[in-house]
Amino acid sequence: MKIVYSPEDLLALEDPFEYEVGLPIRIRELPASVIEEELPDSREHLDRLLKEGYTLVIQKSRIPNPPVLAGLQVIAENTVMKMYIYQANHCEDALWDVLSENEYNQHWASFLLKKIEGVRFELPYTNEAQIALKLSNLKINELVHLRFETNQSVTCQWD
Repeated sequence: MKIVYSPEDLLALEDPFEYEVGLPIRIRELPASVIEEELPDSREHLDRLLKEGYTLVIQKSRIPNPPVLAGLQVIAENTVMKMYIYQANHCEDALWDVLSENEYNQHWASFLLKKIEGVRFELPYTNEAQIALKLSNLKINELVHLRFETNQSVTCQWD
């Protein structure tokens, strides 16, 4: 099954579209399209996207810190949260286990970006009004959020 939302469809949703499609982040610029689809296997899809040059972005609370994240590059942090990036041609088993185990943890968010250069990340908890990671300056980009347990994907595309 595949559902494609246009900008008009997204604006017609009752809640902000991020909530309607289940994204763990907030996005400042409305995408040109959002595609929800079922996948045969989330792990295979993740590996395929990594091979295509996508960057895996992981946002989590500072503690506890699983050992598998120790070797990853930190691209942003505040007193409560850290953001890591993972660039490889496949997902290591230990990283897959940590991502899968924390899929429903409200202090975690993971997604893939086609282009990470220039994207602005606003970490949550830097002020009381902000409760979710916010992204801006996406320009021409693609963001993919994988739902591991249900083998689903949400892809946001900007022209």
